[in-house]
Amino acid sequence: MVKFTKTLKVNASADRVWEIFAHGFNEAHKWMASVPHSYAQTNGESFDGAHSDGRVCELSSDQKGMKASEKFLAYNEDNKTATVQIDFVNTPFFFPVKFNILNFSLREIDDDQSEMTWKFRSNIKPLGLLLWPLLRIGFGKFVGDIMEELQFYVENGTAHPRKMKAMEKN
Repeated sequence: MVKFTKTLKVNASADRVWEIFAHGFNEAHKWMASVPHSYAQTNGESFDGAHSDGRVCELSSDQKGMKASEKFLAYNEDNKTATVQIDFVNTPFFFPVKFNILNFSLREIDDDQSEMTWKFRSNIKPLGLLLWPLLRIGFGKFVGDIMEELQFYVENGTAHPRKMKAMEKN
């Protein structure tokens, strides 16, 4: 199992971050560089205040390609916390991950600044254990990039340059 925690300050209110991350859950394709398309899919439990109970993130422009099927395991509108399980679909045999769990939380610093925390853990297949050190480094960078892309989108109202570059390729 790969586990780590990352925090990042955002120059926006916790309400603004929550609006994009949680209320706009199905629209990750608007800001996440690794996701060309995302959409709602009923694949989880409905929670009070949640605008979604699950989504699918296509991870390539090929509709038959790898996807992340994501659902809320926990959701608290008042505390701005959510736990998301990320299962992978259409993966190649050698793909090292069974599933990921993200515990997302927000803390208000002041009216124009908040801090998001991502506690991430990845359940890896036995084959992945051989690659554990590389997976830890790779996942850490990947999650850090996603956080940065969300931060940029919240603060600027436009997609991060990485997302813009990815859109040009598709």
